[in-house]
Amino acid sequence: MTAQQATAPGAPARPRRLPDARDWWLVLAFAALYAGACLFGRSTRVPDADVSLVWPAAGVSVLWLVLRARRPWPWLDPLVLALTTAVVVAGTGSRPLSAAIGAVAATAQAVLCCWVLARRVPYVWAARGRRQLRRVPDLWWFLLGAAGSAVVTAPLVEAAVVLGGQPWTWRTGLLWSARNTVAILGIVTLGCAVGDWLRVRRSASTEQERVEGWTGSRGGGDLLAALVLAPLLYVLWFAELSDIAVVFPLIGLTVWAGSRLPTRTVVLHALACGVVAIQLTVAGIGAFASLPDATTQVAVAQLYVGLITVIGLALAIAREERGRLVAELAAARDRAQEQAALLSTVVDTMAEGVRVVDAQGRVVVRNPTATRLLAGRSHLDPDDSTTDLAGLARLDGSPVPDAELPFRRALAGEEVRDLDLLVRVPGTPEPRIVTFSSSPIPDASGGGVVTVLRDVTAERTELRRAAQVQASLLPARGLDVPGFDLAARFVPAGSVGGDFYDWQSLPDGLVLTLADVMGKGTAAAILAATTRSVLHAQPSLHDVAGTLAATERAMDADLVNAGAFVTMFRAYVDVADGSVSYTDAGHGLSLIVGADGSARRLSATGLPLGIAPGPARTSAQARLRPGDLLVTFSDGVLDALGGSLQDLDQVRRVVRGTRSAEEAADAVLSLVRDTRQPEDDLTVVTLLRAA
Repeated sequence: MTAQQATAPGAPARPRRLPDARDWWLVLAFAALYAGACLFGRSTRVPDADVSLVWPAAGVSVLWLVLRARRPWPWLDPLVLALTTAVVVAGTGSRPLSAAIGAVAATAQAVLCCWVLARRVPYVWAARGRRQLRRVPDLWWFLLGAAGSAVVTAPLVEAAVVLGGQPWTWRTGLLWSARNTVAILGIVTLGCAVGDWLRVRRSASTEQERVEGWTGSRGGGDLLAALVLAPLLYVLWFAELSDIAVVFPLIGLTVWAGSRLPTRTVVLHALACGVVAIQLTVAGIGAFASLPDATTQVAVAQLYVGLITVIGLALAIAREERGRLVAELAAARDRAQEQAALLSTVVDTMAEGVRVVDAQGRVVVRNPTATRLLAGRSHLDPDDSTTDLAGLARLDGSPVPDAELPFRRALAGEEVRDLDLLVRVPGTPEPRIVTFSSSPIPDASGGGVVTVLRDVTAERTELRRAAQVQASLLPARGLDVPGFDLAARFVPAGSVGGDFYDWQSLPDGLVLTLADVMGKGTAAAILAATTRSVLHAQPSLHDVAGTLAATERAMDADLVNAGAFVTMFRAYVDVADGSVSYTDAGHGLSLIVGADGSARRLSATGLPLGIAPGPARTSAQARLRPGDLLVTFSDGVLDALGGSLQDLDQVRRVVRGTRSAEEAADAVLSLVRDTRQPEDDLTVVTLLRAA
């Protein structure tokens, strides 16, 4: 469980349990330790007064509650703490009422300090004393909790002293605040340091690692100086010098320790020096002994001890925090370098070319593949941003203006996808066809453009051949049908497409077909060629419904395996009277537009081929009167117009008044001629009956 989970107000409450035997033994052990600390503190009372000069029990009480954090019956430990305090204080000469008030003050101080810890330094509270302070701001919160709780409860102690028959004096509150703050700072940090070391010690694999928990990387000499020589110097200094001003140079020892040693060692150093300073002051030796009375002497001595403790802890914690941050930064740098090296390796080994420019168009990254594709070399000057673009041209051979270069268009905010350009490389007889895809880099990442290049010369050659084959499958010339004019237009989305149209002449009329295979590209083109072949193999051309049903049965396995379907419009037109018999397999994009501009849509008569084979196909009837125009087109045209059936009215308006089938077919395509690269195949077939 994290510290946040342990203290979050909205977190689900842990199920409460009753104290077990271990809990009772721990409470008794802490009570005994706390009672011993109280007895030691009571032994330092000022003569003819009921005030102790030192009170280690304050630190023991806070450490007790920290080690027993999130305990069952949370009121039990504070209650035992208060009762123990009252019994010891009353048993050592205080009046019962004064002892009771003092017990309330001691307990309130411990609870308030723990309250601050639990909310502002939650990881120490949640770890139950097995983690020491890790950040300098946490030290200030801990100091605030220790000093604030002592100051807040000082009036209760002053009231207890007055009720015990002693006169009121401000020195009582000063001594209470100083001694208890110092005791909490020293004992709680010592307990957490030991607990943290025990926790880390379990994961240490060698004795050296366990020792380094106290010495760091400095060795045993610094540890000896901090824990033995520094206290001895305090003894000599206090014994020989009596001016209070000259004691402060000893702070330099703590500054040295905090700058070099681990936090837990600095805690021991401050505690050892503090014990020496306070005990010598209590004995009347040293610089603080020159102050007017014992209470003031010890109070000032304890303030001094608190000062060196805070200075040492602040320096040590800041140094360790800085060390952790430097280590994390170094680790992050190493990870970034590894990722950069991996990315560089990936880019350099890609089969596609990668060219990255900054916001000013200067080349930032250009992998070897891009250099070979654009310049025919293995290396170019990294600062050269123009040589590799010198050989670019449009597919018709005309040069590409600078503003139309793919990366320039992307810098202007345009997404460039699969733009084919010719690349003429010096020394190469034939130009390459290279496709460019350029995308802007977000401004938050520095701006610029990344361009991916791919040599598609072989692919485009194969597609061109496939397009030639597909074109050969379409009618090579129009039919010469007296009284009728016939035309068609086909624009594939790629080099090849899944649309196809066909017409066949009969002695008494003609048969028109427009089909659209699901999808586009080579796979759709193969199915379209197969569909055309199966249609041509059918014996009865007049029976358009039977022809579609037989075609669907013959192609059922192919359509299932490909997971595709085919929409189709097939019509037989009797040239004698203009009657039309048609079957529409899910196409629904055929119109008869009259000479007067009226239009009738020829609705679908069934589902597309391959959706639900089996049911018999039906045909419907219509008639072309003199001057009427039959126009049928693929769904790519409808999608380009807007995608709804209401958009069919655009077709009616644009073909009205056209005087030939060619003019009508061109008029329909003119509606979508602004589409730079159609997303789907565009096919239009028109049949005009002469007026």
